[in-house]
Amino acid sequence: MTRNKPRLALALYARPKHPTTYHYALLLIPKPTPNSPFTPAATKYHVKNTLQVLPGDSSFSQPWRFERDELDDVSRDPRLLVCVVVAKVLKVGRLEEVVKGVSVDGDGGFSCRSWVRDVIGGLRRGEGVVRGLGEWEEVDGKAREYVERKKEEGRWDGGGKGEIGVPVLCLVSGEEVVR
Repeated sequence: MTRNKPRLALALYARPKHPTTYHYALLLIPKPTPNSPFTPAATKYHVKNTLQVLPGDSSFSQPWRFERDELDDVSRDPRLLVCVVVAKVLKVGRLEEVVKGVSVDGDGGFSCRSWVRDVIGGLRRGEGVVRGLGEWEEVDGKAREYVERKKEEGRWDGGGKGEIGVPVLCLVSGEEVVR
């Protein structure tokens, strides 16, 4: 079995107009290692809604859409606050199938957070896709606790402690890889 399999990370992003909430995304990243800068290339999976003017009557719509982006350097992704590694990825192709298969319906309480929740549920049901992935409530709770702890430490207020780059907590190993 190959060592150093890719990891699935839950990424929380700042929402400047809504500072008490976060934009949720998933990242496929190489295994992060302690004492090395966290600047890997990554694949970003997320959904977002963008204001659109409808042709003809000048009314507006905000449809949700899925995006898969290739990032050259995670640390340069705008507004990325933290990465929380949630699982080892055993089958990347199967992971992509699950991610792309989750509905982007936009009904009712749909959000980037509910979409990530549904992807995690699908990955947990898929056999042999990932290893070590916890229940949604646990994963989400630990990610929120982590970003709040970093806020309290002053990570983003200019005088905060910590390494340069994006803070990374690994739930697979139980350690903070980048402070």
